[in-house]
Amino acid sequence: MDLFRDGPDHLIEGDCLEVARRLVPSGSLAFVYVDPPFGTGRAQPYRFGMGGTEPPFADRGDPIAWLGVWRPRFEAMIAALRPGGILVVHLDPRLAPRVRVALDERLGAANFLNEIIWHYRSGGVARDRFAAKHDTLLVYRTAPGHAFHRRTEKRYLAHRANRPGVEEHRDARGWFRYARIDDVWEIPFLPADSRERLGYPTQKPEALIARLLDAFTSEGDTIADFTCGSGTTPAAATRLARRWFACDLDPRAIACTAGRIARLRSQELADAWDASGVEGRRCDLAERLRRLREDPASWGLSAAEADAIRAAEMTIARLDPPSSYFRESQT
Repeated sequence: MDLFRDGPDHLIEGDCLEVARRLVPSGSLAFVYVDPPFGTGRAQPYRFGMGGTEPPFADRGDPIAWLGVWRPRFEAMIAALRPGGILVVHLDPRLAPRVRVALDERLGAANFLNEIIWHYRSGGVARDRFAAKHDTLLVYRTAPGHAFHRRTEKRYLAHRANRPGVEEHRDARGWFRYARIDDVWEIPFLPADSRERLGYPTQKPEALIARLLDAFTSEGDTIADFTCGSGTTPAAATRLARRWFACDLDPRAIACTAGRIARLRSQELADAWDASGVEGRRCDLAERLRRLREDPASWGLSAAEADAIRAAEMTIARLDPPSSYFRESQT
């Protein structure tokens, strides 16, 4: 499979280590985002529809063993980045210090760009400490010469200040100024009733990924997400006219992403998925798309579903590990 000949965008079911090593040409990517499992030991349920029976997403492991598993995967992702390419690793506060030390050693402290704090408000409080309400995004470049586009955001004021030389504006919410975006991001966590929610337990807001892509990439760049989950990165890349490559080991993630991108491409595709009867029954869709192969005729999909996937201009495939892979991965 030649990823850069077969089509503009690619969705692969498989382990990110093997996918990055075997399918992505060295030095071909401008940007990589990875949101790996955090090794919390907690199981999180899928919510693909009412009455669904999907088994939970298992976030296995512990912080010590976690780094041993992910270090070679980071290495493979770095190899796929071009000189000046950007690596963003999305972590929780427990893992971030360990990963930063490891990436400083691998890429050099001079190539560390940002520790972005994504602060959000969600339910739950701690009894013996301050509540943990942020994630950490570590941003590295592979070498000097990376792309960066400075952006601004609205900062609302308690009242109009009337400071000389400072422009102030007003909308329905109140008075505000435009200010340069810094490294603390206040982007809302997706609530359970959000229209953006797809039922995937680790789904992130599209606004978070879009801000990263807007700042560190340019239109036409090829970007990748090696743990694509619900498909937030491919969705943001599609809207921003970036070519994308995405993979996940979980067939439910592939099903969720495939449907999301197909519906996003155009309203006609959304109508086709609705007409096929799968909208609102994502458990059924996930089960049927477990059989994803390169040949759409073998998927067991309706004609409308297959046409939607084809029209979405995605290459969808499954990468089987080599026979020795599981023995090697356990050593």
